[in-house]
This record gives sequence, C-alpha cells and structure tokens, in this order.
Amino acid sequence: MQRPLLLLLISCTLLSGCSSEPTTDELLEQGRSAIRAKDWTTTRKIKDQLAQRKGAEVETKFLEANLYMNVRNLDAVMERVGEIASDPRIREDCLMLAVHCFTQINDLPSAMRTLEELVAQFPDNVEAHRLLSAHYYDFGALQRVMHHCQRVSELAPEDPRPDRLMGLVSKDFEKHELAITHYLESLKRATGDPTFSQADEVRIELAEVYIRMRRYQEAQKQLKQLSPEATPRLQATSYAYQAECAMNQGALDEAKRLAQLSIQQDSTLPRGHMMLGEVTLQTGDPQTARDALQTAARLEPGNDRIYFQLSNALRQLDETEAADQAFAKHEQIKTLKLKFIEFNVRSAQEPNNAAIRVETAAIAEQLQDWEAAGSWYRAALGIDPQNEDAIAGMQRVIAIQQQPRP
Repeated sequence: MQRPLLLLLISCTLLSGCSSEPTTDELLEQGRSAIRAKDWTTTRKIKDQLAQRKGAEVETKFLEANLYMNVRNLDAVMERVGEIASDPRIREDCLMLAVHCFTQINDLPSAMRTLEELVAQFPDNVEAHRLLSAHYYDFGALQRVMHHCQRVSELAPEDPRPDRLMGLVSKDFEKHELAITHYLESLKRATGDPTFSQADEVRIELAEVYIRMRRYQEAQKQLKQLSPEATPRLQATSYAYQAECAMNQGALDEAKRLAQLSIQQDSTLPRGHMMLGEVTLQTGDPQTARDALQTAARLEPGNDRIYFQLSNALRQLDETEAADQAFAKHEQIKTLKLKFIEFNVRSAQEPNNAAIRVETAAIAEQLQDWEAAGSWYRAALGIDPQNEDAIAGMQRVIAIQQQPRP
C-alpha cells in the first residue's frame, strides 16, 4: 500500500508544478494571441494579471496600447508606444500601432516614414509591405509599388493581390509581357483564395493587354471565363472587348452583335458605342457610325481614338467642317495624353513631389478624366495636406463627379 501512496504523492507534486502560474513572457504571448483574435475581454484580463506583477510594466502597457487602439483613443496609444517601443520583443508591433495611429489622423507622411523604418528593421513584415504598396500606388510612386508588391508576393505566395497590382502597374506602363506574367500568376493564386473577389477584373485587364498585342484568341479565352456573378459593367466591357476581337478577326456581323449586347448591358459604357461605331464604319453605314461615335465621345471626351474614327465617319458623310473639328480634337487629346504619360513617369521617379502630382491632375482634368484627376490630387494631398492647388482641384473634381451622368 505504501508504494502506490508514494507514487500518488510524486504525481501530485508533478501536476502541481505543471499547473503553476504562467510566466510574464507566456502571459505576453497569450495577450498577443487574444489581440490577433480580437478577443478584447481576454486581452483585458491578461493585462490586469500583468499589472499586478512586479517588473511587468512594459508588457502591461503594450496590452493597454492595443486595448486603447481598439477604442480609438489614439493619444493613449501613442503615449504608451513612446514609452515601450525600444523593447526588442514588441518593437515591431509598436511601430505598426504607430502607423495605424498616424493613418487614423490622416498624417500619411508620418505613417510612411514609420512604415519605411519598420521594413528596414523587419524586412519580412508582410503587412507593412502591403500598406506601403497601397500608399505608394495612391501617391503614383509606381516603382516603389512594384518593389513592395514583389516582397508581398514572395512572403505570401498564396495571395493573388500583389500580382494583380503589379499586373495593373505593368499594363499602365505598357510593359505587356510583364503584365501578362503577373495577371496569370494572380489568377492561378485566386483559385485557392475564396476571399479574392477580383478575378473578373483581372480577366478584363488581362484581355485588354492581349488585345493591345493583337493576341485576340487569348483575349477571347479570358473574356469567356467571366463568372456569372460579374457586374453588368464588367459584362458590358467583356462584350465590347469581344466585339473588338471579332472585328479584328474579320467577323463583322458577330462584332456588331457583341457591340450591341455591350450597349444593352450598360448604355453608359463608352466602349460599346465606340465598337459599334467602328464596326458600322467598316460595313458601310457611316450614319450609324457617326451617331454611335458621337455618343461615345459624349461619354468619354478624353478618348482620342473615338474622335479619329468620328472624323472618318463625318468625312464619309461629306460633313467636312465637322470632320476637321473632330480630327483637331483627336490631335489635341493625343498631345495631352503624351504629356500625361510624361508626368506619370516623373511622378513615379519623384515619390515625394506634390507639385508634379498637381500638374498631372490638371492634365487629367483637361482630358476630363475625373477619376484620374481625383486620384492625383489625393496623391498630392497625401504628401502635402495643405497644398492649396490640390485642395481646390479636389473640390472641382468632386463637384463634377456629383453631377448626373450624361
């Protein structure tokens, strides 16, 4: 009987040792897990436990900072971060807390500086690279966008988003082969990511690149894979691109049918009207072509291709003066677009230059591309929040965008 009793006592002793209170470091990790799970009740309980321990001031303030962040008490967050950020165990998290605080008060320059400091010290922080790529895209600093997106793509090999953005940037700079590589990689990753909802947009953008390269069959393959849940706008764009493919392959009747389907799906999409105009111009119906192209020009007044085709239609109808005016408009827009591209490149090379972004936005305004103008004015304000020209420009763009569509 004595031997079993001795074993029982030893077992109780061992179990008692295993059930001792967690160390301060263990409580800190438990608190971090609770923060990641957004379990603020547990976070608060752990913080209270740490507050009662001698020598756990740093850990307590760290959990307090996260609790204050949850309720947007930014002053309290920054106060605690300033006191504890030098601790190497939590420095990475503290820098990210500071980034979120700066972002909340719209102090993007400070947020960017902190993010750059963060990735310099912690180069594998994927969230910091994600935020930098998004901010630099908004600023038009596209070379830096590509750098940080590439790091995200490497650090998160199942995420389709960085390659989608790199595809878009490459497309805008007419690096077609590179765009195709990134778009295809994004679509490959998208099959394993149910949270990614932009596969249809990727297929549309990829098809546009293929069309630019005259690879019409590959464009058609992507367009036909659009999901049934695609928005009417995307479906209309798909029909318009399919019409362009059919027209360039000599199937004019099919191209006309697809252009009409695009207009039926979304009559405010200029590309459907443009394609109807181009097809009917080729089939010897300049009257229909003129009407369709005039509608397209009204919907997208900054498209030089539309005015070029409109001038051809008007000339066939012996409306010489109107044809000359349309061609002059085509030349004017073409010149502005070249200037716009030049300023895009300069903006990419000078990521901290607000004045260049204001000038780029002003060119976009002349092209009546209000979305691009607003984007560049916002980029300027992200660098210089007090820039008066950017503020005035943003107000103009917002007022125009609030007007009813033509």
